[in-house]
Amino acid sequence: MRTRIITALVAILGIAPFFWFSEVVEPTNPLNYLFPLLFCGISFVSVWEMLHCLHLDKNYVISVPLYVASLVFPMLARVMHDDMQGYVRVAMITALVMAVYLFASIVFQFGKLESGRIGLIFMTCFYIIGANSAVVVLRNTEKVGMYLVLIPFIFSWVTDSFAYFCGRAFGKHKLIEAVSPKKTVEGAIGGFVFCALTAILYGVIIGKFYDVTPNYLVLGIGGVVIGVVSQIGDLVMSAIKREQGVKDYGWMLPGHGGLLDRFDSSMAVTVVVLVINTYFPIFS
Repeated sequence: MRTRIITALVAILGIAPFFWFSEVVEPTNPLNYLFPLLFCGISFVSVWEMLHCLHLDKNYVISVPLYVASLVFPMLARVMHDDMQGYVRVAMITALVMAVYLFASIVFQFGKLESGRIGLIFMTCFYIIGANSAVVVLRNTEKVGMYLVLIPFIFSWVTDSFAYFCGRAFGKHKLIEAVSPKKTVEGAIGGFVFCALTAILYGVIIGKFYDVTPNYLVLGIGGVVIGVVSQIGDLVMSAIKREQGVKDYGWMLPGHGGLLDRFDSSMAVTVVVLVINTYFPIFS
C-alpha cells in the first residue's frame, strides 16, 4: 500500500503541469500541444501493454499501424479542435480501414494468427486510443473543459477507493470471483454510491468557486452510471489479464503495474462522460 501511495503522489505531481497548461491556445504556441502530448504517450504505452499481453507486440504488421494511430489521434483531437465533425469522420474512416487491414492480416498470415486474438486487439486498441483521444476532446470544451476533464480521473479513483474500503469493511458476497477474487458485491455498491455522492459534491464545489452552473440531476444520475462503468472497465481488463495468464499489464507504476492497470477504469469513464456531456451538458 505504501508503494502504491508514493507512486500515485509522484504520478500526480508529474502530470499536474500538463493539466495546468492544458487550455486551447494559439496553434503557434507550443503549450497548445503539451496536454495532448501527455495522452499520446499514455495511449502509445497502453497499446504496447495490450499488444504485449496478447503476444502481438513483435508482430510489426499488426503493431506498427496501431502504434501510429495511438500517437496521431490524441494530438489530432487538439489540432482539429474547431472541427469536431471532421475529426469524427477521420476517426470513423480510419477505424473502418484498420478493420479491413486487420481482416486481411488474418488471411495473409493464416496459420500464424488467431482470428479471435486479432478481433480482441482491434476492439481493445480502438477503445484505448478512443478513450485517450476523448480526454483531449473533453478538455477542448470551451469554458468548462477543465472541470469536465477531471471527472473521469476523480470519479473513477473515488469509485475504486471506496469499493476497496467498503469491501474490506462489509464485503461478504463475491462479485465475480473468477475475474477478480477480492471484489465483493458490497464493495461494488459502496463504490458507485460514493461516486454519485462525489459527483454532487464536485458540482457544489465547482458551482461555488467558479462561474459555471452545474446540472445536479445529470451529475447525480451520471455519478451512478460512472460508478458502474468504472468498475466494469476495471473488470474487463482484469478478465483479459486472467485469460492471458498475466498479473499486470506492465511495470511503469510500481505498486500498480502498468498504465492499463491504473487507467483501465478512467478510460471507460472518459467515454461515458463524453457521451453524457454531448447530449446533457454537465456544466453551463
